[in-house]
Amino acid sequence: MADTLHLQDITIECRLGVYDWERATPQTAWVDLELAVDAAAAAAADDVEATVDYAALVQSVRRLAQSRPYRLLETLAEEIASLVLGEAGTPWVRVRVKKRALEGVGYAAVELERTRSARRRYLARPAERPP
Repeated sequence: MADTLHLQDITIECRLGVYDWERATPQTAWVDLELAVDAAAAAAADDVEATVDYAALVQSVRRLAQSRPYRLLETLAEEIASLVLGEAGTPWVRVRVKKRALEGVGYAAVELERTRSARRRYLARPAERPP
């Protein structure tokens, strides 16, 4: 698939950070998604059933981010990638998670790309996943 859906600056409220005080109360983070879609098929049908329902996908990402505290941006990004690969049926996704982290720094961010085969490898190692 050569077509890409972009969702930028999805605002999420989540408990995210290495320190206990960072995870004590929700803070704002932002998620950017890029995923492969078949825009031609969707355009021909002019029907949301022929493409990714991105409103539903955004709600799923928000639910995931709020489901538990996360220590690392990397962990949240990995789990979002896995969710998108599973729910959207896309073969490829790029995820960026960013948050304000340090005085004088606009934001800290982690960006990763995953494919369905990488998702299977990640899901196969649950004992290595952080608590």
